[in-house]
Amino acid sequence: MNDTCLYIFTSGTTGLPKAARVSHLKSIMCLSFYELVGASSRDVVYLALPLYHMAGSLLGIVGCIGIGATCVLKEKFSASQFWEDCRAEGVTVFQYIGELCRYLVNQPQVLEGWGGFGDPGREMQRYRLGEVLHLRGDE
Repeated sequence: MNDTCLYIFTSGTTGLPKAARVSHLKSIMCLSFYELVGASSRDVVYLALPLYHMAGSLLGIVGCIGIGATCVLKEKFSASQFWEDCRAEGVTVFQYIGELCRYLVNQPQVLEGWGGFGDPGREMQRYRLGEVLHLRGDE
């Protein structure tokens, strides 16, 4: 279980990107990621993270497989398109890392019924957010 399953490249925050070893055990543990944040097979998970990143591939895709949830994959994150995408796809869980929420908060506020989709206060209560701070393959 501690043998290498795959390598994922770090983002290079502290230098050049480097390959981080991910064990079979760590990969299997990712199957239960969404259970930790209370998600279930009834959820629809919005994933706009790159699949070469551990948060996108292992936590996102493998996590959805682990609970049998539907995964909405976006090719690229768009703050201006985010809420419309979530409503259109029936998204109930949004997986993010750091900056994505800041981009959403900094979007211009839409008045007039929140773009025709009702009250933003009540709409926001339908979404649950879980944040991954640091999860590295070499830890």
